[in-house]
Amino acid sequence: MKGDTLWGHIVWGIANHEGEEAVEKFLEQQKKQPNFIVSSAFPKGTICKPLYKPEPHENLTIEKYAEIKKRKKEKYVNFQSLKSVSLQTFEYTFTMHNTIDRVTSSVLESGLYSTEEMWAKETEFDIYVCTDFENKKILRLLEWGLENGFGKDASTGKGSIKILGLTEVENKPHTGKYVALAPFAFNSPKRIECLRAEIFVREGKIGGAFATHLNPFKKNILLFDEGSVFESKEELNFIGELLLNVHADSRICNCGFAPVLSI
Repeated sequence: MKGDTLWGHIVWGIANHEGEEAVEKFLEQQKKQPNFIVSSAFPKGTICKPLYKPEPHENLTIEKYAEIKKRKKEKYVNFQSLKSVSLQTFEYTFTMHNTIDRVTSSVLESGLYSTEEMWAKETEFDIYVCTDFENKKILRLLEWGLENGFGKDASTGKGSIKILGLTEVENKPHTGKYVALAPFAFNSPKRIECLRAEIFVREGKIGGAFATHLNPFKKNILLFDEGSVFESKEELNFIGELLLNVHADSRICNCGFAPVLSI
């Protein structure tokens, strides 16, 4: 569950429960000064592993190379100690399907195929929220955003999620170094330096009521991934901004901000 997708679910939750005017008011605030920023979901008690500096290649032994490969596979660190933890968060299964002839509505001969599904092995996950909202409102927005499940098969009952509770945590003392807890992007990186990040392309699609009468595809967006690290002289709680002009319909935007943790 990436933070930008989760944030989109929350905005749709506001639309479904409070209407278009409430969404417009919420988004206007996020354009000026974001005040509801969510992380990706991590196994309970962890965050994403900060991106390490690349290892020098000179005098690289087989043992050192094996250690580097092992560290690359580690995805999470303990929230308190920031020490790596070894977790297999998801397991993969295959489900068989029949191909249906759309003309006759019957099963095609030799039309059997399989799809891969991800199932969570860890049953509890943490989402970190940076906000000035009251606890009651935070819980309500999260419940609205996830009430219909998460993932492409949510309509069949898969991806069901229950909010278990809320715990306030303090950011660690300002060190000048930070890790981002969700994907993000920005137009002007004036406030930060020494950014080290992996990037990916978000090939977004619109959902909800928009999907029935608008072009379903957003413009592709290049995002810095969770686990990115950077330095800043300022004390920060988040990085990034709301991304506009991502679709022909100007109302549609994309989350480009992420909560950060001092490390």
